Amino acid sequence: MRYIADHDFHIHSTVSLCCHDNNQTPETILNYAKENGLRKICLTNHFWDEKVKSEAEWCDEHNFEAVSSVLPLPASENIEFLFGCETDMDFNNVLGISEERYDVFDFIIVATTHLHLSGNTVKNQISTPGEAAFHWLDKIENLLSKDLPFNKIGIAHLTTGHILKGRTDEVLSLISDSSLYTVFKECSRKGAGIELNVKTTDMTDRQKELFLRPYYIAKECGCKFYLGSDSHKASALACAKENFEDVITKLNLKEEDKFTL
Repeated sequence: MRYIADHDFHIHSTVSLCCHDNNQTPETILNYAKENGLRKICLTNHFWDEKVKSEAEWCDEHNFEAVSSVLPLPASENIEFLFGCETDMDFNNVLGISEERYDVFDFIIVATTHLHLSGNTVKNQISTPGEAAFHWLDKIENLLSKDLPFNKIGIAHLTTGHILKGRTDEVLSLISDSSLYTVFKECSRKGAGIELNVKTTDMTDRQKELFLRPYYIAKECGCKFYLGSDSHKASALACAKENFEDVITKLNLKEEDKFTL
């Protein structure tokens, strides 16, 4: 049976400082779910736990008080609205959520590809595809080495443009198949979810090949996938379902490939 696009597990509201749309509220997000026939959605604002000490300069506005200010989330009879977060690892690979917070969230997204945040996720600015490819692998390997509740951990946007602006395709071309198989076999073993939000409609055939290759290999390794729009504005929600259906088709995903919460 074809993978059903019945959820969106990566959505931001105005609590995330990078969300500049005042209309991106939990109520708007719930309406998006209703209009698109989604059964589960998850609010995943940026979060750095104030209980976690880091040498990096994280924004205090993304602390627990901020992310929990959305509670209680609006309810709907046919839609489950989950409370999650998106956290990072600093340049020492310290994860931005404390163990005591694990059970507070329904879902925890970890962004391993925010490689543009020099002084935070990486110590120095990355300027070459080779550097970015090294950190791409190093971050995910370090994440998988941690003792985490991987049944509720999602690995976000592995092919985002944030890897190296305008040159992400070059970075991906430098990551070998063997490295991807090693990483995704471990993802499968641990049970972490792999996020799908790549938008291929405007890509060249070569770009599609590069951007989809990690997901094809992840599928071969037995990884499970969830859909995440990573929406920061209401207008982005309008095309999210179409993007989901497109990547489901390209990867030929079935229901047994779905990561569930």
